[in-house]
Amino acid sequence: MNPTHRLLLGGFLTLAVVMGVGRFIYTPLLPLMQRDYGFGPDVAGIIAAANFAGYLAGSILASFVPAGPSRRRALQIGLVASVATTIGMGLTDDLAAWLVLRGVSGLASAFAMIAAAGIIAEALAGIGAEAKLGWVFGGVGSGIAVSGLLVHAASPALDASGLWIAAGLICVPLVPVIIAEVRDRQLPALTRQPDPRRRVPRPLPFWPLLVNYTCEGLGYSVFATFIVAIVKSRPGLAEMGDWVWIMVGLAGLPSCLIWSMIAQRIGFAAALASAYVAQILGVMLPVLSSSATAALLAALLFGGTFMAITVLTMPLGRHGLGGRGFAVLTAGFGLGQMLGPLVAGFLVAGDADYNLALTASASVLALGLIALLVAVRLRPSPA
Repeated sequence: MNPTHRLLLGGFLTLAVVMGVGRFIYTPLLPLMQRDYGFGPDVAGIIAAANFAGYLAGSILASFVPAGPSRRRALQIGLVASVATTIGMGLTDDLAAWLVLRGVSGLASAFAMIAAAGIIAEALAGIGAEAKLGWVFGGVGSGIAVSGLLVHAASPALDASGLWIAAGLICVPLVPVIIAEVRDRQLPALTRQPDPRRRVPRPLPFWPLLVNYTCEGLGYSVFATFIVAIVKSRPGLAEMGDWVWIMVGLAGLPSCLIWSMIAQRIGFAAALASAYVAQILGVMLPVLSSSATAALLAALLFGGTFMAITVLTMPLGRHGLGGRGFAVLTAGFGLGQMLGPLVAGFLVAGDADYNLALTASASVLALGLIALLVAVRLRPSPA
């Protein structure tokens, strides 16, 4: 493998470990944890919010880590902490300990993801190959699919605590590979020049884009936290829950590359708006139909958009606020995703049901789409 492919593989594995497994395995394990420990959707939302709060804090702190040895050290610490906290979740049944572990896990995943993405994006920018970053984000979908398969295959033999430990142990052999491969590199120049007809991102006004991305964080997080529990709670669909999550991962695997190619054809803002429409439909499908087909299609639409929206948003706003746009957008997203499962959990624990929670999150996503359209309308015309 040449240095570019090795760097991309290291980034792919990083996101598979710290995001696909470390951050998102809670979703397929949630119904089993509720069965084993007897807590309701309000506690489920609190546990999810603790992880997202850690991610918010980690996103803010990671923005102050300088490039070079400090950033690589942040990646290594975040990587090890993510795996350790995943294993730790299976070693206790204390709620306070879970909240601490999921908070640290969120912080660790943010540190590792932002550090790895920064190292790889700068190396790719040096050879004009920024579009290849989409390969790295495919790791999230891979980790989600693997974690869903693990839960589906091993749940007859292992309880929730055993599955937490198993998920962490699966990631252990990948840690030294990632540490060896994700580092500042001088990459070989491209042998093929990019197509001069491709569309490039034109920055959008920052504040409506921040509203848009904060709404995405809140809106997507309800589906991402509760969809397996929702499907498994419906008559005749108990066996479908794990497959829905596997479908989310499989759809996410190529999504960033596909949407990046679409953006280069029709423009980044137009592609982003299209992704929002698809995601809103995906979130609403389980409300409109209780069938297995609707659940799988919802997973396909959701998995095929939620990471791609991040990949499409960042080039439109990362240069805002004097270069702090990436950090502020990520913080807004983190705040939204912390509030989403927390509010949804308390709604469902009260008089509401999951259909209302999904409808509310789809409405928030629609508000985010409106903010995006406002940003497009306010963007100056090209000279």
